[in-house]
Amino acid sequence: MKIAQRQTFFSAALLLASAVVLTALYHVFLVVPNERVMGAVQRIFYFHVGCAVSAYCAFGVVLISGIYYLVTRNPKADVILEAAGEVGFVFCSLVLASGMIWAHAAWNTFFRWEPRLASFLLLWFIYLSFVLLRTFGDPIRIAAHSAVLGIVGSLMVPVVVFSIKLLASVPQLHPVVLENHGLKDPRMGVALAIAITGIVLLQAILLWLRTRIGFLARR
Repeated sequence: MKIAQRQTFFSAALLLASAVVLTALYHVFLVVPNERVMGAVQRIFYFHVGCAVSAYCAFGVVLISGIYYLVTRNPKADVILEAAGEVGFVFCSLVLASGMIWAHAAWNTFFRWEPRLASFLLLWFIYLSFVLLRTFGDPIRIAAHSAVLGIVGSLMVPVVVFSIKLLASVPQLHPVVLENHGLKDPRMGVALAIAITGIVLLQAILLWLRTRIGFLARR
């Protein structure tokens, strides 16, 4: 893709993502009503879930690129692996931060050792290790080691998602909102869909930019 085409594509993608994110902000703060129990603080839920989905998408890219690198030793796959791991870690951190704000308002504690929260914290630590490995690891083995670590981390995602069902007997506070039809007002479902779409688009743009930076650095 030529430079002019890349710039046009990036501008169009950024414009689309900005429009969707602004639409999400409008719906979340000016359209949806306050949740009956939690009130206004529940509005962080829309961004919390959107960041989680974005992190999982990035970790999916880590899984695919990590396997591809281990099979082919293609340096391009390593560039994508590094970019996806870093972007995924950023959104993973945003999930933790927004979740702690929500938890303190809902449960009067920033964190509790329940299955969903503990497994997600483990996921965050794995990708923190990934970022540190890419920064300080052995340059000769860094690609292969980070590919293995990234794959292990991505395989934690289903554990996080299904942790509530896998350990249903363990006391837990984390709500199952969608399956239990917790979004009573249809406007909440619309706002959630728009927020997820906007944040995932933003994540894709950041991943594309970080990948381009990686390719330029390798040159």
